[in-house]
Amino acid sequence: MQGRKMSPRTPNDVSKEGYLLDEFSQADLRRWKLLSSSFDGYHIGLFYHLEGLRHQQRQSLIEALQEASSLNKCESSWFRLVAFRYSNEFLSTAGSLIKGGRFNVGKDIDPGVITPFPALYIAENYSTAYSEYFGASPHAPVGGFSGEELSLQAKSSFTAVKLSFNLANVFDLTKTKNLEPFAKIVTKFNIPQELKAQAQSVGITQPLLVRNASELKKTMLASNWRYHPAQYGIPANPQILGRLLRDAGFEAIIYPSTVAPGKCIAVFPENLAFSSSFVELMDDPPSSAEFRRLDRGTWKQLSGL
Repeated sequence: MQGRKMSPRTPNDVSKEGYLLDEFSQADLRRWKLLSSSFDGYHIGLFYHLEGLRHQQRQSLIEALQEASSLNKCESSWFRLVAFRYSNEFLSTAGSLIKGGRFNVGKDIDPGVITPFPALYIAENYSTAYSEYFGASPHAPVGGFSGEELSLQAKSSFTAVKLSFNLANVFDLTKTKNLEPFAKIVTKFNIPQELKAQAQSVGITQPLLVRNASELKKTMLASNWRYHPAQYGIPANPQILGRLLRDAGFEAIIYPSTVAPGKCIAVFPENLAFSSSFVELMDDPPSSAEFRRLDRGTWKQLSGL
């Protein structure tokens, strides 16, 4: 793998030294490193360009989201899964600040880029909660692998808790029309010529922005949404939407699961501070558990902020 010219190998040579899988030079390595740096620079540059536009239009974007008819959701027998060691803290959102979820930002992204904020994730049934937690259905392992194996977790105990809630101001992402006022603004954003040229230099021939509410919704529910946070240290589109929904005063967002047939809700605990809304455990908790209810009286202790 050092780029030298290889002499012909006999079967005996192969059996002793193994098979040559690939060969590249130091020049190849330098070129790939430069290309990778340019690719990263493009995506980071695009984020900051769009973030500047979002900042300029922040109030208009918030008002566009507020045009949607919000839901008052009062439900029972929804589920949340937590690792067994957190069984006394089943309503804590502190974990979402360590590693962000689809609609909130954690400390895995530099706070200098975007300020972290928490969310509580729940699902409408056990199967959906399990699938969201592990990435695979409890009833149909993918390729023979369990959810724990697919998520690269060792088999360990977890706790499934049954919840009820009453949330007064929920944004409904299951309806595309709720994104239309927002989409009318962001579809007017543009990409400067220098970013287009940079994209072309790294093989992205035509960088595109969303053109309508349907495309916008697809980006919010993309299965690979973690790619940009992991690769470039910048928030994903749904995390940016989550921040704006929180700033717009929504207590939660309801959305279809991308790994199961059911729905999920992400609750923004900060927005329960002046509300009668709540999420609570349906069954009696262990005697060692301090809280059984997330509401205006407990959100700060449970938020991890």
